Amino acid sequence: MDEEEISIKRKRRKKRRRRRILIRLVTWIILVLALIGLITVVSLVVYGISRLVNRSSQSSEVRTGAEVLESTELPFPDATIPKAAADSSKTASASGQHLEIDLQMLTKNPYSRPGRPLNTVNAVVIHYTASPGGTAAQNREYFEDLRILKTTKASSHFIVGLEGEVVQCIPTREIAYASNNRNDDTVAIECCHKDESGKFNDSTLDSMKKLTAWLLVRYGLEANDETIIRHYDVSGKLCPKYFVEHEDEWKKFKNSVADYIEKNKEALKAEDYLIFNQ
Repeated sequence: MDEEEISIKRKRRKKRRRRRILIRLVTWIILVLALIGLITVVSLVVYGISRLVNRSSQSSEVRTGAEVLESTELPFPDATIPKAAADSSKTASASGQHLEIDLQMLTKNPYSRPGRPLNTVNAVVIHYTASPGGTAAQNREYFEDLRILKTTKASSHFIVGLEGEVVQCIPTREIAYASNNRNDDTVAIECCHKDESGKFNDSTLDSMKKLTAWLLVRYGLEANDETIIRHYDVSGKLCPKYFVEHEDEWKKFKNSVADYIEKNKEALKAEDYLIFNQ
């Protein structure tokens, strides 16, 4: 066997060796990617199942405010209920006034529901979602998903939707991550809007008014510039955008809350003014 044949054989062996190494490398890469994909799929399936179980465990029973106050998951702290409201024998149904609340409490976590007690309520803070067209349910899911995403700390006690629906995310005996240095003494209402202007439609405004009025009466607060405030008034943030850019509309909203309380105070004190869907 001459040197040329030997050289050819060596080159062939090197090629086969490199081919085997390349095949092994590609095989390992495929296996690693497949494993990562499998772990991701399993994680998503487990998360989806946990969400379904969570939702299916909730009944569709409709309860009045009094029944909710007796439940284990209290949305409102007994210690802060004004005696006048608790002792009222009037019924909201008699006046035709009430507000439905969908109870969809967030899972306790450090990013959206820390579980810290809210012992004093001095004001109601109005916010806007800054997500045009987003629904109350979608914004609630954003808060819930923060426990997994861990990208920021944010939440609200209530979210008012585009059709006037009201979702409660956090009991008012706990703080929400909503209003900076006023988290410890305020209740937050996040409000949905259709477009970039941040303007609220009539259905959203009506529920905002009724919920704000109920909270003020519930906590024995007068309707004024100190008890109905914007996120902007706390931190200077452009929130709620439309009410910051249109002071006349903000004043109009506050006046509507005060007028509503004046005309419906007995109904607002009644234990069946709020009807809870859980």
